[in-house]
Amino acid sequence: EHDVLYGTPLDFANLVVPGGKLAPHLAKRGIKLYRSLAADVTMTVYNMDDPVIGGYTPQRIALRRAINLGIDIDREIRLIRRGQAIPAQSPLMPQTYGYDPEYRSEMGTYDLARARALLDMYGYVDRDGDGFREQPDGSPLRLVLSTQPDQISRQFDELFKKNMELLGLRLDFSIAKWPEQLRQARAGKFMMWGVGLSAASPDGQGVLARGYSPEIGGQNLARFKLPEFDRIYERLKVVPDGPERLELFRRASKILIAYAPYKFHVHRIINDLVHPWVSGFRRPPFWLEWWQYVDIDTVEQGRAAN
Repeated sequence: EHDVLYGTPLDFANLVVPGGKLAPHLAKRGIKLYRSLAADVTMTVYNMDDPVIGGYTPQRIALRRAINLGIDIDREIRLIRRGQAIPAQSPLMPQTYGYDPEYRSEMGTYDLARARALLDMYGYVDRDGDGFREQPDGSPLRLVLSTQPDQISRQFDELFKKNMELLGLRLDFSIAKWPEQLRQARAGKFMMWGVGLSAASPDGQGVLARGYSPEIGGQNLARFKLPEFDRIYERLKVVPDGPERLELFRRASKILIAYAPYKFHVHRIINDLVHPWVSGFRRPPFWLEWWQYVDIDTVEQGRAAN
């Protein structure tokens, strides 16, 4: 009933784009599908100042990396996202400079055995036999994920909790509306939170502000602080595009993967539907305005209505 459906809701993806192709009943009506890999990335943020999950010691890094390895991204894509995403291997986003579609890393790996082995190796074991691990010093280990009170968030939360239980990690939720969660995150008053980020330009450096220490309290929600990363980020500002800059992108990505202040989940696939009487529609990858470029053929629209 709309001239343009700007982004098909996930609940209807299997009906609209089964197997990634426009459903035959829609194609017969002349509806066009504009399917694109978005310049975005979704992520779980870990507060590096948190006394349980934060920090730069080998034990804390191992905990975050084990959690990352224990998050089943393929299941997330298949069950919740209805196949409308691809795994993220790094923070860098499709359609931006620095993104390499062939790059692979442990960020895109689900390895439950390796995750459990990491936790065992660094002392996160179940000492009291209740089925959940304790911290290396024997104190309780309780993860708290900030989340929102909406239906799609509950679906992601249920899957996250199942992933953590398979690792032997207890997970609770702190529920509030999104603006309040953002306020708490910027103030550093949280442990873990899931967010998404879209690129505002074709250059890939923007997403790396998530690890740049002067952006703590702003874009750097993880409150990650590492002088080596800061130097790379500042060098990226002045080096022209080319092999040296691409290598800096790779080094920056490897640091975020190794220290794991984030778990990068997916890059989303967007499905826009347009009736045949609409002309000029294209989804712009780096900004939101598009309606001034489209027009409606009212003659064709009236013919279709009859």
